[in-house]
Amino acid sequence: MHFTQRELHTLVRSKRVWMFLVVSLVVIALANPTLFPSIPEYSARLFYWGVSVLLYLLIIPYWGSAVNGVWRRYLNVPLPLIVATGPLIIGLSFLATLFPFMFGDFVPQRGEPLVWTDYLRNLIIGHVIETVGLLWLLPLQRNEESEESSSKEETRFVILTGRSLPLENILMVQSSEHYLMVSTREKTSQYRARMKDFLQQTGETDGIQTHRSYWVSKEEAQELCGSTVKTRSGGEVPVSRGRLPEVRTWFRLHGKVH
Repeated sequence: MHFTQRELHTLVRSKRVWMFLVVSLVVIALANPTLFPSIPEYSARLFYWGVSVLLYLLIIPYWGSAVNGVWRRYLNVPLPLIVATGPLIIGLSFLATLFPFMFGDFVPQRGEPLVWTDYLRNLIIGHVIETVGLLWLLPLQRNEESEESSSKEETRFVILTGRSLPLENILMVQSSEHYLMVSTREKTSQYRARMKDFLQQTGETDGIQTHRSYWVSKEEAQELCGSTVKTRSGGEVPVSRGRLPEVRTWFRLHGKVH
């Protein structure tokens, strides 16, 4: 399953994630003490795992953005979940071992010191919880967003030379001298108009102007490769050097490959 940073931010803030993690914490707290020799007491286990999960939820949106940024700088493939969150889970496990030294008797006492097998166990448990949460909760979130957008969306039109065109049908616009070549799902039509006339009727969520003479819709823009945008229809749209930073930012904000 692939997901974007925007979807991750939304999911972390949702009530269903908090309810899912509360149930997961109760299951961990009631597990056999032999599985957690470093935290044998049920109440202590609930405390340490609860604080760690809370810190995880607060940190993960920023952590994910930072790790993904570094990953994208060197590799043009999706970032695996365990690579992204594994170091964070291990780091929080280590931080939890320092609580008794930092806060003394204000926190429950721990049992045996953590060894490498304990870190590995925490990593596996954390990754399983993440995977189950994403596979179960993310589709529910996407379905809700799709239903909300469908119920709220109204058909928008672009007016060119006195003719109205449904904006959702427009895939790409190309300027050629005093004309606009407008490509839809059915055909390409020519209108005597300027690119400025078209852009005044659209917004950032509708698409992006990649070049002085080119505009591509959000749905049609699939991937940014260097100074070229690959489209879902199999075509390519050029990106001018001056607009490249803006186009790259737009692709990042909309969760598209760039």
